[in-house]
Amino acid sequence: MPTPRHAPHPDASAAPRRGEPHPELSGRLSRRTFVVALGGAVAAGALPGAALTGPALAGPAPATAAATLADLGIPLSDVLAIGGAVGPGPDGRPVLWSAVSGDPAHLVAVDPRTAKTVSSQPLTGAPGSYGVALGPDGTVWVGAYGTGQLFRRPPGRQSEIEDLGQPLPGESYVWRLAVDDAGVVYGCTYPHARAFGYDPATGAVRDYGTVVPGMSYARSIATDGGKLYVGTQPDAHLVEIDIVTGARRELPLPAEVGDGAGSTVYDLDAYRGLVYARFGSAIDGSLGIWDTRRQSWGPLRDHVAGLDVSEPGPGGLVYYTRGGELTGLLPRTGTEVGTGLTFAGRVVNNRGIGWVDLPDRDHPGRTLVGLLWRGEMFRYNPKTGAGELSATDLPGEPIPLASLAVGATGRLWAGGYLNGGLAQLDPQTGSPTFHRFAQTESVLDLGDSIWLGTYPDARLYRYDPSQPWSSAEYSPGPAGTPDNPVKVVDLHDHDQVRARASVDAGDHVAYGTMPNTTLGGALVVVAKATNAASVHRPVVTDQSIVSLAYTGGTIVGGTSIHGGYSVPAPTQTEAKLFGFDPVAEAKTFEAVPVPGAESVDGLAVDADGGVWGLAAGTLFAFDLPSRTVTRQVAVATGTGRLGYHAGSDTFLVLAGGALHRVARADLTVSTVLDTDADYLAVAPDGTAFLGANTRVYRVVPG
Repeated sequence: MPTPRHAPHPDASAAPRRGEPHPELSGRLSRRTFVVALGGAVAAGALPGAALTGPALAGPAPATAAATLADLGIPLSDVLAIGGAVGPGPDGRPVLWSAVSGDPAHLVAVDPRTAKTVSSQPLTGAPGSYGVALGPDGTVWVGAYGTGQLFRRPPGRQSEIEDLGQPLPGESYVWRLAVDDAGVVYGCTYPHARAFGYDPATGAVRDYGTVVPGMSYARSIATDGGKLYVGTQPDAHLVEIDIVTGARRELPLPAEVGDGAGSTVYDLDAYRGLVYARFGSAIDGSLGIWDTRRQSWGPLRDHVAGLDVSEPGPGGLVYYTRGGELTGLLPRTGTEVGTGLTFAGRVVNNRGIGWVDLPDRDHPGRTLVGLLWRGEMFRYNPKTGAGELSATDLPGEPIPLASLAVGATGRLWAGGYLNGGLAQLDPQTGSPTFHRFAQTESVLDLGDSIWLGTYPDARLYRYDPSQPWSSAEYSPGPAGTPDNPVKVVDLHDHDQVRARASVDAGDHVAYGTMPNTTLGGALVVVAKATNAASVHRPVVTDQSIVSLAYTGGTIVGGTSIHGGYSVPAPTQTEAKLFGFDPVAEAKTFEAVPVPGAESVDGLAVDADGGVWGLAAGTLFAFDLPSRTVTRQVAVATGTGRLGYHAGSDTFLVLAGGALHRVARADLTVSTVLDTDADYLAVAPDGTAFLGANTRVYRVVPG
């Protein structure tokens, strides 16, 4: 997949959206009056595509009617605090520093005594950060995801944030940061898995180069004893670099990790000759400790969440989250101590953890403080055993869309990217009903049930809209409330990450996925009556399944040659169409609809049951009996979204910076409006909706 513009969800094991990064469209909607020729559609997933190769086809003709847009506002908003650190605040007293994602992100300081925000400053141009670190002089350092910027906030009450630009030009992610005793800041990057050092005394940047050839993600970094420790993805490598000479060596991995294939060194911390390495994802991994003196690993501890292991505190114990509980460990002996402080939900990893002295009789001596990803603050005092979780006043920020859909009932749904979330919108006013939930990449509304495809692990949930919402993982209802949505499928063990397309297949629901660290998506067929699921992989060799349709008892799938992330590189050159019989559970055909296209971005079924698709900007009709393309027209270049409105017998294509209408009868193409919107959905009455970044719009005919 191409370079992502955002970072991975905190649920994610790795970057990108469209994560952990994600292959999708991006852009903002223009705010002027447009030329329009209306039709209706429901969007399908979009992925990287190739320019059309083949015979010249008809192009778009001008439209003649005018239209306007009704701004329905921002349906999704929540707190997302990812990178964090503990240290001196603006007035010298200890605070919890955090980068709160937004447009732009903000560097905030939270008072650990009151849980109140005492400082908030924009990180101009940056959407967020996983890497926040403190220098020995109190300087706050921030490395941005999506833009690769490095920021510096010098100590002081009125200090401004300085944008130092990209320390390594061309690197769009600075994943994590570490600072040594001399105040030199080190970072690790994507997409070339490089490490660097920045000397604030001179402004000089030292490029340590790609840490492991063939890797794209240098995902974690720590420093101790004159060494850098850098971890990679999508295969786990742990590299030790001499800060002065640049000499490097690869450390052996724990026996339990094997050769590291398909794994990630997600987090690294290093204190007093011990390197704490967590293998896995943000929310669940195995923690190993590398002893630099003995040159050996201790036993791995499972179910440890990220992002940080604390510095040693009273009695020499370090602390981390294990099994949803803040847990202490005496590293030299391996003795663990439970604290009794537990965190509910799926995502319970800390986002910055450290020690402070509080002028509080209930917290004598040193107290451990930290933040969770939704902005809650926790405190634990080892002397008294007192621990508590408190809400902060961190404000929510708009959430970019990850999906937009309308079902047969006319309900309008928006799924959130990165922080996740699901909202049902009033199609006239845009008024949303918002629920905290996973990053929702596909929504299939069948009236009495809503099927939700989520990231990571390509999970599928079934939601009954007539019953109270209660997600034990993200937003639980009152005690005793049954789970709703109910998780039906989890493809973690199949190495799948994105649930990008879904379709009503009669007695079944089918959805298609993109893989995590390998190539080759899955087709999952779920019986509506029982929720029983069958997982089919591979369906098409080394290709993801990104669009689906259903007609005449056949599931028709469209593929992409790309995986869920930018690695590994594709082994195939052209996207395919395939047929699948859900009763016989067998593939019935495979064909190339548009030569040279890397993705079949969308599929639709016309009023007569015919199959249509969009690939590399070309709309095509595919005849199932002969398994051939019978009609086609060039609509636009690049990737796109496709839908069909039976009432007007027209297709809508969102591609090439515009929304286009195509009449099925003669394939006449007309431009509806100029827009770089991301998403398209159309209600049964033909009303069209567009999603652009964080906002949703309704197209109003002139």
